Amino acid sequence: MASKSYRALVVVLKKTKLREKDLIVTMLDENGMLRQAVAKGARRPGGSFAARLELFSVVDGWFVEGRSLDVVTDAKFAEGYSAHQFGLEQAACASAVAELVSAVAQEGLVHERLFDMTTLALETIASSNPDVAVAICVADLLKTLAMVGFRPSFDTCVSCGRRIDWENAPSRMRLSIADGGVVCEQCGSVPDAVIVDANTIVWARTMLSRTFAEMADDPPDVSISFSLLQFIRQWVQAHVGKNLKSVDYLLVCGLF
Repeated sequence: MASKSYRALVVVLKKTKLREKDLIVTMLDENGMLRQAVAKGARRPGGSFAARLELFSVVDGWFVEGRSLDVVTDAKFAEGYSAHQFGLEQAACASAVAELVSAVAQEGLVHERLFDMTTLALETIASSNPDVAVAICVADLLKTLAMVGFRPSFDTCVSCGRRIDWENAPSRMRLSIADGGVVCEQCGSVPDAVIVDANTIVWARTMLSRTFAEMADDPPDVSISFSLLQFIRQWVQAHVGKNLKSVDYLLVCGLF
């Protein structure tokens, strides 16, 4: 029986070397499902196949079903999606976006808005200066976590359920990673809670509600973005069980 072939619109998230000349390509399908496929011969010297599977690019791919992994037989940059040119800072931010999506998307599980949000975030990062790029990265990480069911609680106390009055909130707030969000003053100390600047949490709430274009027009100070990256790093470790190496790199690279 002949193997079934199909076509899919995907964004390339990761490429892993396989044997001497092949690649395993991790991709996000336009329906939000994760795909992995082998690109045979993509690392062959002088070939153009790998260039048509550039990281963070949106491509039309042609695939053949395989026993363990499908095979991508051809690819071209998708119409309507420009080929992005990432500077070093922008590529570092895009890597964090791609790594989290790779961790939370699943084969066979549809997240219809995940593809559009991811591609828009990558497009905005590519066209932004470094300080804005890291803010867009943080906003996308928070939105992705919220979309797949790991949204932190910033509006109600995770201990008693009392709504947080942000207009009259103190300048510093308790935040419990294990319990899932902010802790109100009335509940006092929670064993694992950390003290954070309230403005950092206010910006996290803002990022969840704003579009990427709105964030690009009015980004937070870069110190706020990096405070949120620290939070996201711990949050993903606790709730997704994944250490985001790209976020670790952003925190220590000194590029921003």
